[in-house]
Amino acid sequence: MNIKLTKATQGTKKPFIIAHRGFSGKFCENTFEAFEEAIACGADFIEFDVNRTKDGHLVIYHDYTIDGKFLKDMNLDEAKAIRIGNNQRIPTLDEIVQNFANVIGLYIEVKDRKIVEILVDKVKDFPFVVIASFDHLVLRKVKEYDTGIKTSVLMGDVILDPLPILKSLSADYFHPCYESRSPEPDDLIDAEYVAYLQHVGYGVISWAEDRVNILKNLINKNFNGISTNRPDIVFNLVNNHSSVA
Repeated sequence: MNIKLTKATQGTKKPFIIAHRGFSGKFCENTFEAFEEAIACGADFIEFDVNRTKDGHLVIYHDYTIDGKFLKDMNLDEAKAIRIGNNQRIPTLDEIVQNFANVIGLYIEVKDRKIVEILVDKVKDFPFVVIASFDHLVLRKVKEYDTGIKTSVLMGDVILDPLPILKSLSADYFHPCYESRSPEPDDLIDAEYVAYLQHVGYGVISWAEDRVNILKNLINKNFNGISTNRPDIVFNLVNNHSSVA
């Protein structure tokens, strides 16, 4: 892995590639297949969502419900019996850590405040881990429990200034989720502001973006990380050009 998880890498570095729910542009999201294919095409991180089962196990699935039933009301055996996509089953966090944590970075979105401590205990010994959340209390709890874990503030509001929030949470990354805020979300954050956040110690990670013209702009604006459903496209862009025309 060619990753350096400082608070903010400099603009001369290539952005790291975050495969959003794995290689979800071609394969069923949050499955072993999607994660394996993300690794195969050169991603630096796999991004995934964590849910909790009734018996306290952590499983990898985006939504709170599946087949009309809350995951928190299923036990682990029930959850593992479900098939999604190409006859794939829902992975557990333990399986992800065992199979991938020494191979690729883990970018973990957390919605459930109750899982923070058990999650951190499972991933804290691996070098390339970032915990992301829209829930500021989740991120605060992560840093209170283990200051060594990198955190990323997910924000969809284009009005709020992220800097006071980043400071108050002792966060490491600003992750604007602007994909639905504009047909051209890359225009909502300029290169000067990216550089300013990096100068004061924070990295900037993009929303999940697959459009080549916008990806080129994000790369040229020196985003530290690019989240995408198509890591193959981003890999080709960042490795074929030092500055994308």
